[in-house]
Amino acid sequence: MENITLGDLSSNIVWLVAFIGGILAILTYSKSMLNKVIANPILAKLDKNKKDLESQIRSIKNELTIVGQDQCKNYLVRFFADVENGEKLSEVEIERAYDAYEKYTKTYKGNSYIHDKWEKLMRKENKND
Repeated sequence: MENITLGDLSSNIVWLVAFIGGILAILTYSKSMLNKVIANPILAKLDKNKKDLESQIRSIKNELTIVGQDQCKNYLVRFFADVENGEKLSEVEIERAYDAYEKYTKTYKGNSYIHDKWEKLMRKENKND
């Protein structure tokens, strides 16, 4: 076995550290390139899909709100017609009208001819009691 000097040992250690540093630099660069080439386009596509889905969900919620509000209006208009025509209404039908009106005004924030008609009907009913 040869004699290993301190200078040889230190130069071998420096070479080994430089070699490991070079490998780490190559791996770090490769990772960043993979992110740019593969991950970023995939993440961008996923983000676009997420935004599209959120937009569709908002649109569906708006449509459902309109449908629900229209159902309340339709029920209340039918109820008003029955009351004006002197139809005998059951307690359940009257309670359902109150529920529909409450949902129309509180959930859907409706305030239109329905509101005016309801107020007139309630004043008339209170006078009759």
